[in-house]
Amino acid sequence: MLICKVKGKLVSTVKNEKLSGFSFVVLQELMPEPSGDTVQDKLIVAVDGIGCGTGNIVMVAQGSSARYALKGEETPADAVVVGIVDTYTVEN
Repeated sequence: MLICKVKGKLVSTVKNEKLSGFSFVVLQELMPEPSGDTVQDKLIVAVDGIGCGTGNIVMVAQGSSARYALKGEETPADAVVVGIVDTYTVEN
């Protein structure tokens, strides 16, 4: 799982039918470190399975786990937001 920050929404009016009813978000991966989060350059597009908003810190499932995170069936998704992070700590 990844910890990411929601940078914005992505609109797709034409998509696979198994993704109907879901929105997409643009995420930036965070690397938690004791001195503060380091932001990665890479952006990720993920299916928003829970209704997160811009600025939220979220947990993201990727790969085969993501395919089963929506509707309990296999979907064509490589990344899915599965939780909104309230707080977290990183120790040395």
